[in-house]
Amino acid sequence: MRPIATHPLSDPFARTALVIDSRADRAKAVADRLSQQGFRVRSAATAFSGIDAAAQHRPDLVIVQTDLAGLDGFEAVRRIRDFSDAFVIMLSDDDSESATVEGFRAGADDYLAGPVRPHALRARIDALLRRSRSLTSAGAPRQDEGAWLTHGPLRMQPHSRRVEMRGRACELTRSEFDILHMLVRAKEQVFSKSSLALMLRETNGLPGQHITEHDRHAVEVHIMNIRRKLGDDARSPECIATVRGLGYRLAPATARVRTIEPLSAVG
Repeated sequence: MRPIATHPLSDPFARTALVIDSRADRAKAVADRLSQQGFRVRSAATAFSGIDAAAQHRPDLVIVQTDLAGLDGFEAVRRIRDFSDAFVIMLSDDDSESATVEGFRAGADDYLAGPVRPHALRARIDALLRRSRSLTSAGAPRQDEGAWLTHGPLRMQPHSRRVEMRGRACELTRSEFDILHMLVRAKEQVFSKSSLALMLRETNGLPGQHITEHDRHAVEVHIMNIRRKLGDDARSPECIATVRGLGYRLAPATARVRTIEPLSAVG
């Protein structure tokens, strides 16, 4: 598949983005925005050609429209997730809760409904890239790059972004990995949905900034996906415990625990 407008190919350090959209005008508008942000841009008009392009070019970012002919965008993302941990943003005209949930369940890191707004799309992409840089800069010292974090039967290696549960490899999306990593590093500290959303969206951390009900619901779906992939029972968790009315925390590693009720004194 021939690429549309690209970042100069002479730059070996340019990030690669893949746009999967059956409408050429819409794809070009998104590709032009990505090129302005310094990406090399590849495009595909069908889900199948997009999956092939993702396997061939190993993009850092994939932007997928849901309304593809034949195989839809949701299934395209599921198949890309079989081999890629690229950031994935889904674009759709469907702003229903069921479509949003399906997008996150498929493996999307973000889901934007409605007409593409160039500045909003750029802000979402910038947020994902800032998160990638901050996680890299906040990593362990070089001599500990191969170290594993452990919690009961769970093991994760931040440098390679590998996760194992009872020795079985678990493929998490970047957003899922980042949430789990945050919980494991913080031991048993409780995180609200808003605080996890803030981390994912790379705001400056001011209370409530840019956090919507959509963002909090996205966190719920990410937590659900993590539990499913780890085989972690929400009613008797080994990894992620729900603190009703408050959020989530790492479950005690010594034994399975029941879902935790908040103290009555906590508002």
